[in-house]
Amino acid sequence: MLFKLSLLLKLYYNPQEALTGLRSRTPYLVGASLAILSALIYYNRSLVRYTAFGDPYHTINAVIGEAKLAVSSVVFLSVIFVPACILVGSWMDSRARFTELLRQEYLGFLSCVLYGWAASNLIMLIPVWLLFTPTTQPVSAAERLNVAALIVAPIPYFLFQVVLAIRSILRLSYPRSLAVVVISSLSLVAMPLIPGLLVFLSSPFLAIMVFLLLRRYMGDFLSAQRDRERFKQNLEAATLNPADSSAHYNLGLIYQQRGQYPEAKTCFLRAIEIAPDEMDAHYQLGRIAREEGRLPEAIQYFDTVIRESPNHGQNEIWREIGRTYYQAGQYEDSRSAFEQFLEKRPTDAEGRYRLGLALHKLGRSEEAASEMRSVIEVVRTAPAFKYRVEKHWMNEAQSFLRSQSA
Repeated sequence: MLFKLSLLLKLYYNPQEALTGLRSRTPYLVGASLAILSALIYYNRSLVRYTAFGDPYHTINAVIGEAKLAVSSVVFLSVIFVPACILVGSWMDSRARFTELLRQEYLGFLSCVLYGWAASNLIMLIPVWLLFTPTTQPVSAAERLNVAALIVAPIPYFLFQVVLAIRSILRLSYPRSLAVVVISSLSLVAMPLIPGLLVFLSSPFLAIMVFLLLRRYMGDFLSAQRDRERFKQNLEAATLNPADSSAHYNLGLIYQQRGQYPEAKTCFLRAIEIAPDEMDAHYQLGRIAREEGRLPEAIQYFDTVIRESPNHGQNEIWREIGRTYYQAGQYEDSRSAFEQFLEKRPTDAEGRYRLGLALHKLGRSEEAASEMRSVIEVVRTAPAFKYRVEKHWMNEAQSFLRSQSA
């Protein structure tokens, strides 16, 4: 329990590590409790001081009103906002269907969102406590606007936490994560429906019916989480074998998928220590180094792979090399690597899109536009299952062409 509470504090000074821990452990029940309690404390301190909310003194009715508001916010986040974020995220990056992504990431993402809401309420409690004083005097109409301002005051910091959570869990870029939050925030129009939903569920019979209806879905979420944890535990047990490099490598993949790069690097390095010819571990270490901006180190890992296996990962090694050189501003080397990649993977939409970007940076605008048109054609003629995955690159290519013609 202390560890779960420490994750709330860690959100303030090391949010990335905190979000990784929340995704891994999914303490959604603790998160819901913290979110309701923090909201109740915040509303108690800020809202009851205004006669716009009724009796200026703290009555039982005021407490009930604050509790309803606190619970409504958590219900809204759990039932509407989190699924909306996952839906928009799956639409922006079609690597996984919404239903699959919801099953895999709902509990982890929900935990991050609930902890973020609690952290936002608590941090805004400080200025509210210092700047506002309780009053039993009638307030003016202008002062009553403070009520609305206080209600929404925690939202900016909360949305910042949500952007970080989307970036960490859904693996989207910061601009796309921000876009997901902006679009998902339109779900706020459903917020007024939540109090009615709570009244609806106050009937024991209806509450039982809704519980039975949702039990299967919650069972799926919990089952997916248990399967991942069981698989991880089995791999951790397998790593006790000092000669099993594949167990360390597979455990590293789990950590890498969760964004726990220090743990992933430890596992991959251990796999290489056991089996120096474990090229997959070198490859993944290069990818992590590239994502962390350590570009020369990434190239060293990729060069090791190239020497042993020039066509590693169905030639994907060259796409990673091209991305690394592109990030380093070495656009000619990037172009050469992407062309090497496309020799074996000519219908790869991402490779063609990134080659187009490299050509554009080299001033070869016509060739860049031609590559972008090839991306659109490749995706449009792809089978249905591949179209869903690569549609994102077609949209990017269309945006590039529009920007060049503007």
